[in-house]
Amino acid sequence: MGAQELGTSLASLEARARELDTSSQALSEWLEHLTRFAAEFVAANADGPAFHGEGAGPPPRTPLPTTAAPFEAVLAEYREAVLTRSLVPTSGRFFGYVPGGGLPSAAFGDFLAALTNPYASVYGASPGAAQIENSAVQWLVEMIGYPAGAWGTLQSGGSLAALTAVVAARETRPPADWARGVVYLTDECHLSIRKALHIAGLGPLPVRSVPVDDRLRMSVPELARRIEEDRRRGLLPWMVFASAGTVNTGAVDPLDQIAAVAAAAGLWLHVDAAYGGFFILTERAHALLAGMARADSVVLDPHKGLFLPYGCGAVLVRDGDALRKGFAFTSSYLKDVHAGGEVSPADYSPELTRHFRGLRLWMSLKLHGVERFRAALEEKLILAQLAHEGLLEMPGIETVQAPQLSCVAFRVRGEGDQATERLHARVLARGRVQLSSTRLWGRHYLRLCILCFRSHLSDVEEALAEIAAAIAAD
Repeated sequence: MGAQELGTSLASLEARARELDTSSQALSEWLEHLTRFAAEFVAANADGPAFHGEGAGPPPRTPLPTTAAPFEAVLAEYREAVLTRSLVPTSGRFFGYVPGGGLPSAAFGDFLAALTNPYASVYGASPGAAQIENSAVQWLVEMIGYPAGAWGTLQSGGSLAALTAVVAARETRPPADWARGVVYLTDECHLSIRKALHIAGLGPLPVRSVPVDDRLRMSVPELARRIEEDRRRGLLPWMVFASAGTVNTGAVDPLDQIAAVAAAAGLWLHVDAAYGGFFILTERAHALLAGMARADSVVLDPHKGLFLPYGCGAVLVRDGDALRKGFAFTSSYLKDVHAGGEVSPADYSPELTRHFRGLRLWMSLKLHGVERFRAALEEKLILAQLAHEGLLEMPGIETVQAPQLSCVAFRVRGEGDQATERLHARVLARGRVQLSSTRLWGRHYLRLCILCFRSHLSDVEEALAEIAAAIAAD
């Protein structure tokens, strides 16, 4: 191909390639469609279903597009495929699992992060973006009461945050010690912990399941006994995993007492506070959670307790240098952006290139201020107490003891699980309220977890009414 033909070909390719750079007029039109879509979604969400089920069946997989489609057509396809099926975690009547958020202010943060696309992982590449992320981490450190020298990193969620914490803990011991190590947790511990141990190469370690009390909290005397037994066997008690809000019932382990045992025995204490940690901002739960500040590492999920969209977890480590030791690597091709002594988020994380997720957290706290979040979390604690009291008044319903946080577990009294399963099916079939289930003491329980920022008294009252109607129909 001659120079003239190459020039012609290049000009044609450039013309097509430039179409990727959306014009100002087209961008304005897209934003108009998106603004209308957002307003319609929020309005419909207020009184729409909290559970769609499978809708019209599984959505079809679409072939790879070869030509451009109009923005409004793509948006309509998204609406049909995604918003007519499954769970609706943005609903104030979504009480299943542990609700994620969907705070609109965070959506604007994500939009700006994607549009401007700064490289936030390395300080020298984007000092402003890195400092926004560092500010967000510092705010979390202050929230839980960690001392100077503590540090952390924002991750995609609690699972990757837990893995990050386990790696930091692993690096505090020489590899020669690993084979003798022992881990302690309860059966209420989140599945992400065992998964993290496996991925970090510590899956073969013996795991001691510590018994729980009648409120499903770790028994401290049993923990101390198991540690002493393992030490007498010549093993190395290494890590203990406590919970600040279990996924099943919101139980909070006795953190101060566990911290005392761990410190005396030289164990790394990790607290899974993905669900419950941000309740430390409240007056009602502050004392219950203050022991987090004594842990070696803590996992928090801003996409739970700070109501952000899915994809924002955090791990904080009391000794920030221990976290950095596990993840700080560099290469010659990064020397131009690694100059200076400022903190680069990548030095505390398994990720290098990643989404600028700190902006959604930073922007939401800037736009709202922490007091609005504090009020919303305090409200959820009161709503859970009212829900528990309402369930106790219903004939035939039994509950786990009064909620420590915002999760209430209950079942239909009696032998067998069929009545509870029928109640659950009736509630879901109506679609107005979403509940999820679990198993406790070998029995089927339903969970009402109040954490969506849109959940208020009227939503809880409707949930209780739906449950009462399902009971009456049996």
